[in-house]
Amino acid sequence: MPLEDKIIESGDCRLVCKNSIEDALVIEGSPNIGLIGNIVGWRVIEDLGLKEIGYIESKKLPPVAVLKEGKALHPFRMYGGDDIVLFLSDFLIPSDSVFDITNIIVEWVEKNNSREVITISSVLARGGAPKIVGAGNNDQSLKRFEKLGVPTLKSGIIAGLAGTLLTKCKTKNIPASCIFAEVISPYPDPRAAANVIELLNKIADIEVDPQPLLDEAKKIESRLKRLAEKVQKQQQKEPELPIYL
Repeated sequence: MPLEDKIIESGDCRLVCKNSIEDALVIEGSPNIGLIGNIVGWRVIEDLGLKEIGYIESKKLPPVAVLKEGKALHPFRMYGGDDIVLFLSDFLIPSDSVFDITNIIVEWVEKNNSREVITISSVLARGGAPKIVGAGNNDQSLKRFEKLGVPTLKSGIIAGLAGTLLTKCKTKNIPASCIFAEVISPYPDPRAAANVIELLNKIADIEVDPQPLLDEAKKIESRLKRLAEKVQKQQQKEPELPIYL
């Protein structure tokens, strides 16, 4: 007999879920600079064997279908395993939908007694080598980052779903943290995503292999290096024009 869908609604947003997973760690990944949330999310799905258990829909979300290996998927999906739940979006969430999406995710977290929420985000590096930084909505989260040697954001604004999940969870006494990857460009950054996975493994006591992302990063870096060398050689061949004052 098929399971009855469980529906949670807020405004014109609706979460449709087939499974209840108690005491789970809930991870949220949505597009951001460097696509860190999406890259990390797909690695978590593949390595932990998570299955799609639901989706979020709204009239305000883009009218699209995501194709994976020829199969159409909802653009904002929910995955689950033994004690891990992942919310994964493939598009930038409209600002006028963030509040309602936050409400339905936190309501699901409450109803299923989830133990913690972790969001994945990114920020542009402001000089120096890119690193991982964290933020939390309680002292325990901050102490955990400190114990793991991860610096925390001392001040600033966390925009979008990552920010509203932190504050909404705080009002419900639900522990929540955000892992930020510093990136140097807006393009997909598998190396930064690999760094997030290494930290997520320690926090969540899971085993997701970051090596495929590091391998991909090396390929991208190699291609960029060859391109830079090609451009430099081309510039050397072109005659230098005189400068008139």
